[in-house]
Amino acid sequence: MRQTSGRLVGITLALMISIRLGAQTANRAEIEEHYRKAQAALQGKQDAVAAQEFREILRLDPGNASAHANLGVIAYSARDYAQASQEFRTALKLQPGLWNAKAFLGMSELRLGKAEEAKPLLQDAFRHVQDARLRSEVGMDLIAVCYQSGNLEQAADIARALVQATPDDPATLYTAYRAYSDLAARQLTKLAQVAPESAQMHQVLAQLSASQDDFVEAIAQYRKALEIDPELPGVHFELGQMILANSTDESARDQAEREFHLALAADPDNAECEYLLGEIEWLRSKPREALQHYNRALALRPGYVDAHIAAGKALARLGDSQGALQQLLQAVALDPQSAVAHYRLSQVYLSLGRSAEAERESAAFRKIRDSEPHFRALGQQQKSVRQQTVDPGEAQ
Repeated sequence: MRQTSGRLVGITLALMISIRLGAQTANRAEIEEHYRKAQAALQGKQDAVAAQEFREILRLDPGNASAHANLGVIAYSARDYAQASQEFRTALKLQPGLWNAKAFLGMSELRLGKAEEAKPLLQDAFRHVQDARLRSEVGMDLIAVCYQSGNLEQAADIARALVQATPDDPATLYTAYRAYSDLAARQLTKLAQVAPESAQMHQVLAQLSASQDDFVEAIAQYRKALEIDPELPGVHFELGQMILANSTDESARDQAEREFHLALAADPDNAECEYLLGEIEWLRSKPREALQHYNRALALRPGYVDAHIAAGKALARLGDSQGALQQLLQAVALDPQSAVAHYRLSQVYLSLGRSAEAERESAAFRKIRDSEPHFRALGQQQKSVRQQTVDPGEAQ
């Protein structure tokens, strides 16, 4: 999954250059002078000079673990992984608590093709290393080892831990996406092998069809799933969604409404069902009835952004601008990147004669609408519930 390389060159040297000297160490002043010269050489990217200084320290103090660790890092940065491994092993024999050295030893062993030897070292280091960048590299290497052994479950667990630690790192997010996707693909393959005609298999086929906007086939697959298992969790709700996605005429509304009521009978706390029942009433031009469902959805899930937007829209239609304002302010507070919430809020401000606030929200809407088109496309592909939108001709 991951091309290993010496990408950590220079990142972690500063964490390993301290020299631990006992109070009675002979030649202490001379050793400290070599250390200062090594530090200056590292800062000047003169690795060969730094390495010579560390070797001088070892001549004076053969048991200096930090000097061995630093020589290991210098060798690692030069992609001399065999020499790096030797230096890190020596450092750890002298001072077992050098977690950074253990991390680099594991990464060196992996690059030498010794995945089995690398794995326990990386696992131990992953639990103890404090530097975020080094820990991320260790985690990435662990995921690579898991892929080599086919342990996708553990790879996904490590990816989850990395995302929790660095939630905005693109490399981490991509690695997590790959791990989750590959694990899902494996489970799907197994499902197709062990139960190709199961209700769950038809449910998966329906979801795949829906992701390709083939709503007719999705509806057919959901109905096959229900024929096999009428009590299959979630299918009535998903079928109702597909019916509405395929058509919003009155016949489709009636069919979807029946499915949502069946879903609520099985799961009375389903806020999404209440929200979509509200959407059906909105499509019927019944804002008061729609608002009742939106409010029930919010009672079940107070942080439901689309339900706040929908309630605001319904209240505005009913002439309650202040009520609409409160709902839309909550929506924006919950999701500042919701273009629809900013747009609806701008319209309510206009109705209240607050032109400055209206222009501010309109500008926020335009900025979000015009940014990151690839992200919006992904959002359209992945959304599972009908979301609030602004009609193409509604906002200019």
